[in-house]
Amino acid sequence: MKNATGFRAAIAALVLLGLVAATAAGTYAAGGSDDNSPGDRNVAMRDDCDPTDPGWAPTGGCLRKEGNVGFAEFNALVSSPLSTATVGHPAWRNSPSYLVMKEGATVRVRNAGGRNHTFTEVAAFGGGNVPPLNQGLTRAPECPFAIGIAPGESVKLTDLGVGNHLFMCCIHPWMRAMVKVVPSSSHQH
Repeated sequence: MKNATGFRAAIAALVLLGLVAATAAGTYAAGGSDDNSPGDRNVAMRDDCDPTDPGWAPTGGCLRKEGNVGFAEFNALVSSPLSTATVGHPAWRNSPSYLVMKEGATVRVRNAGGRNHTFTEVAAFGGGNVPPLNQGLTRAPECPFAIGIAPGESVKLTDLGVGNHLFMCCIHPWMRAMVKVVPSSSHQH
């Protein structure tokens, strides 16, 4: 990396840009409540950033109490010599990455990590808003409108129609999930 300071500044500016914009993927409602109806589902956005690593400071810091991934390790795993596209650090993930729920149920998405993330519905998986984290990927058109979810915060997604819904983080585009909504009369769950 030629200029680490410039790289960090570019990431910080693009992360801020992505967090300021808004999206209309499904119906979002801020929510801190743990009250779930039967059939509702939960997704945790996870990362394992090391809050003691000063490398995170220029790009928003790390708000975890404990973590094991430093900024250098994170950047070392963004790409691979075996791929022309972004690979990403495996500690940055959605859990679960696939779930099935009945129509009318709610998905509660919680940021269980120490960095900002988005959970943006997209027509197709692609790149996000931070060019250094998008090698070989075309930015998903929905990403400029992504809503950031701060560490410890959550949102609830309601009114998802029957079918497959793709979600990704528009900051860390390898963080992907699919929510399959089945008719309420279905025996799947």
